[in-house]
Amino acid sequence: MKKYIPAEHIELFHLYFLQQLNLKIDKRLYALKGGCNLRFFLKSIRYSQDIDIDIKIIRKDTLANHVRKILSSINMKRFLQANKIEIIKSSEPKQTETTQRWKMSLKSFSSSILLNTKIEFSRRGITDEIKLDIIDPLIASKYQFNPFFINHYSAKSAYKQKIKALIGRSETQARDVFDLFHLISLNVQKPKLTPSDIEKAQMCACSITFEEFKSQVVAYLPHEYHSQYSDPIIWENIIYKVVEEISK
Repeated sequence: MKKYIPAEHIELFHLYFLQQLNLKIDKRLYALKGGCNLRFFLKSIRYSQDIDIDIKIIRKDTLANHVRKILSSINMKRFLQANKIEIIKSSEPKQTETTQRWKMSLKSFSSSILLNTKIEFSRRGITDEIKLDIIDPLIASKYQFNPFFINHYSAKSAYKQKIKALIGRSETQARDVFDLFHLISLNVQKPKLTPSDIEKAQMCACSITFEEFKSQVVAYLPHEYHSQYSDPIIWENIIYKVVEEISK
């Protein structure tokens, strides 16, 4: 059996959860967003630590029952055991009409380090462009999955969401800048921004230190990219490119 790094163990869990969710909920009622969207559909090299989904119509208690059944199912347990993983802890820290959140701690049989991940559903509306696509076949085959379809936000929508995240978080995150850099490299059309949004985005991007980039982004890249991105000059160039594109 292939040995996986910690980030790949989390990704394996994400893929299986999404595959099982497809069997429980109509695909038209939700859309994958955030890091998993960029990773599974938009060719990002960054592993995502969490799953973020926008959902509509489904009642809070109905969704909660579906998620609980997936996480506690014998199929989930057998799948994780076959891949030398187990769920050590699971909690439901937030269950409101707007947001439903689950937190899990996974443990690989080959390591004592706990791997923390989160699944979050938001009911704030699906207003941006979404697409029904197949999971990246290369990622699916890496974990011996048959590719499956999921509704997800388009690259243009992801760009808009990442700008909002960059300027709207209480604590600025390096991953937002890195993800914007990736979307810019795909020649995604920039959304219309107000002068104040442009100014705030520039300030937020320039405020992130190289050490924050290393801990929040480089740690979640495949090993073959670590040396390339462990250079302060690379991070400076990423910030410069993002600020330049936002300013146009």
